[in-house]
Amino acid sequence: MTKHGRRISLKTRGFLGRLVAVFAGAVMLLTNVTAVNADNADKRDRITESAEKVCQWQRDKMGISQDESIFSGDFLQNAGIGSSDWLAIGISRFGFEEDYEAYLTALSQRVKALSDTDNATEWQRCAITASAMGGDPADLGGIDLVKGGVYGRDENNSVGKQGLNGWIFALLTLDTMGYKTPEGAEFDRERILDEIVSSQNTDGGFSLSKGESDIDITAMALQAIAPYYNDFSRDDVRKSVDKAVEYLSGKQDSSGTFGSAEADSQVVIALCSLGIDPEADSRFVKSSDLLTALLSYQNSDGGFSHEKGGDSDELATGQALCALAAQKRFELTMRRIYDMREELSVLQREKLDGINGRLSDISDEESAEKALKLFNDLDCDERTYVRYGAELENASEKYSLTLSDRAFTVELAQTYHGNGCVYSIEKTEIYKGKKGFTKSDRNKLEALRKNGVTSGDCTATAVLLVHAKADESLSDRDKIISELEEMNAKANELYSEISDLNSIISRELYPVDSVGKDKKELLEKTAERIKKLPESERKKVTSADEIIKEAEDKNVTVYVISAAAVLCAVGVFTVVRKKGKKCVR
Repeated sequence: MTKHGRRISLKTRGFLGRLVAVFAGAVMLLTNVTAVNADNADKRDRITESAEKVCQWQRDKMGISQDESIFSGDFLQNAGIGSSDWLAIGISRFGFEEDYEAYLTALSQRVKALSDTDNATEWQRCAITASAMGGDPADLGGIDLVKGGVYGRDENNSVGKQGLNGWIFALLTLDTMGYKTPEGAEFDRERILDEIVSSQNTDGGFSLSKGESDIDITAMALQAIAPYYNDFSRDDVRKSVDKAVEYLSGKQDSSGTFGSAEADSQVVIALCSLGIDPEADSRFVKSSDLLTALLSYQNSDGGFSHEKGGDSDELATGQALCALAAQKRFELTMRRIYDMREELSVLQREKLDGINGRLSDISDEESAEKALKLFNDLDCDERTYVRYGAELENASEKYSLTLSDRAFTVELAQTYHGNGCVYSIEKTEIYKGKKGFTKSDRNKLEALRKNGVTSGDCTATAVLLVHAKADESLSDRDKIISELEEMNAKANELYSEISDLNSIISRELYPVDSVGKDKKELLEKTAERIKKLPESERKKVTSADEIIKEAEDKNVTVYVISAAAVLCAVGVFTVVRKKGKKCVR
């Protein structure tokens, strides 16, 4: 019994030992998984933390509290200007709680001043920004930014007139919402894609104009053509991308940076757009990874500097925030930074994660066939988010499998109109927006009532009007709306008058002290128009005081000359008359 009992004991001990071993292994596995998840969480957390510091930096600059939107006050006055737009896009692609409607309203004021002669990139950047704010750039206050910036242009005012960035942003603009181009348009997707790819230098890089390759331009070119990488009918695009990625990898220095916050930001956006991880891909990990290198440019105040150790800079900060949003979206299998369409569904994201997992682990013909079937079942939009298209193509060639072609340039053209989607990453839902006429809005209205409306209040009154119309519970709502409509009309009237006066002066009356007699009437009319402006608005007119003085001086001169002429004529007449009388005698 003892022996038997001992044997039972040994069996039990063996079983327990194996159980302990299995349990220990499970613990180790769980620990490793937890560590990986924690590591991923840390990576995501540092991205969000960095982005929140950027927002705080901007608030500190503006002197506003957490309760107030960044999209307010002076910041709105710069809507449609590069550095402000990049920051606004970055904020939007995180889906932080801000007043997107206010920025969109301010942007609609700005685009009224755009003309056909403006660079295409001005139209295109405003279009991308409008889409990021949840608007429709094809109809922003009645203005079609897509047409004005892309397909509505002709060869004399070409999309690429100012260089490659015109072509790049044209393609990005079309792909924000999958915009169509009319049949017969000079500049459609196919043409634009061809222009970008054919501009590549022999070293794999791209340049603004013909010349030495530039890191920023190369990265931006990749951002534009990235959605077409898995178009297996466009071998030229695939080869172009591969060469450009190789070029960028070679330009990264030993510390992991490309030499500036802006360059690092553009490359991060490019890699994320291509499905390449800036934190893990061996081609972009030197002594540190690219994302870590970018974060090294962030100052203690929360802003990013162009160069390490420099002051925080708006452009560097705005582009860095866009890069952080791109990285965050890449990690969560969300839409690319400039793809503003409705966010991918949970089902789509799970499907993409599944196929990307299979494609990264093709080891034989069977696994290749399974991956290929999954890929062939995807629609064109979903295919643009497959990260291992090159591996799939290689496997299909190796095992003589057939890849189904899709006409990307045709299928990605979906609509002529569409509103961008603002999606809160934190809340995993479409951002509902801040609606209502707030206490701050009431204070601004009271200030306008007290101080009067100026030409600088076009945006402020327009934003207040939007807020008032959105608040159905607002007391005296109809009265306030009517009042704000009048204020907005007055502000726009003053703005238009001052703009027109400045245009006339710069074209016809400058320099003022050299105005000739042929411009006397125009000078007088201009002076009279200036005098009708409120005193506070006159200083916004170029050389206003000089024009008024010059007009008065010329009138005095004419009066003196006229008076002298009359006296002279009287004198002559008197002399002649006297002489005549003498003759009669």
